[in-house]
Amino acid sequence: MFQSSNTRRSGRILALPLLLSAMASGCALLPVEQDAPAPTGDRPASEPAAPETDTAPPAGTDSQPETDTDTAAGTDTDTETETRSTEPTEPSLGLHIARSSSAESERRVFLREQGHETLDPGRLGYYMDVLGARLRQELSGQPSAIDHQDSGIRVTLPEGADQARALDTIGRLLDEFGASLVTVIAHGHGMDASDTSSEGTEDDAMAAGRRLENAGVAPERLVLRVFGTTTPAGNLDSEAFSPQIELLIQPLAAS
Repeated sequence: MFQSSNTRRSGRILALPLLLSAMASGCALLPVEQDAPAPTGDRPASEPAAPETDTAPPAGTDSQPETDTDTAAGTDTDTETETRSTEPTEPSLGLHIARSSSAESERRVFLREQGHETLDPGRLGYYMDVLGARLRQELSGQPSAIDHQDSGIRVTLPEGADQARALDTIGRLLDEFGASLVTVIAHGHGMDASDTSSEGTEDDAMAAGRRLENAGVAPERLVLRVFGTTTPAGNLDSEAFSPQIELLIQPLAAS
């Protein structure tokens, strides 16, 4: 018991200096205050932070702006239609007056793509020789001129009542010789050679084309043109024989 009493006394003696020392320094046994949060740029330090709010749109509401789908679809359709209208089209199969200088070349390409009858290059000369001989035979006794050229066979038909009969004969023969392209040229009297605006001459070209078509020539094989009055080389020099209708018959090669 004596030892315990001495121990407590010694503890109080030691505690007293510690207490005095702590009071002198002012840092012991005093409550420690926590630092306030640093102020932010958009609210003062004394105000508590605003609670977060739910900014999501209510259920069933589409956050994307609504668009008029009918209007959009109509705009796309109009644009597509306008685009299609500016695109080039296939050569017309119906009879019409050709305005392009490359109409024959375009028609050859079209006929090949459609699987039309064509000739191997080695057969072109013989094919046209036989056709020329048949034309002379069938048109014998009729007013016409047949000129065999490198580009094909040119048949000149004068104006007159026999012209329709000659066109019927030629049309039946060309139906048999199907691997050929036929350019029908109508010449207008009193027109300049480069003038292609005569309505009457266009009617003549259309009438000749229809005669050939009715005789069996497919319209896709016919290219119709109009020119002023000329007398091609190899034809008769008589003014009365100035051609109104010419036919240029060219073979349709496979390539």
